[in-house]
Amino acid sequence: MMFKQEVVASPSTQTPMSIRRFSPALILGFMPAFRHRDSGEVRLCRGADGQLANQHLFDALPAYWIAERDVDGCSIALVAAVEAGYWRGDGFWRLIDLLHPNLDS
Repeated sequence: MMFKQEVVASPSTQTPMSIRRFSPALILGFMPAFRHRDSGEVRLCRGADGQLANQHLFDALPAYWIAERDVDGCSIALVAAVEAGYWRGDGFWRLIDLLHPNLDS
């Protein structure tokens, strides 16, 4: 799968199946991201400088995903249709999916 600099398209909403324990190797490869539930569009988190971030940041999200800004113009709230999660491999993982990951056998 080819990644564009700003957008990772993933309309899939599959929920991974559950397991009880995480392998430390499972955590590798998770990239903070946000998904717009209505369009399925996924954006990897980026800092103000455009570099990929290792935490959830609002800095590089499209203006229409932002619900509220502070007096300095910094994003402080997202529209209800945007959810936080992680991009791993070729799919978006919601935060709740991390509790019940679908792993290869």
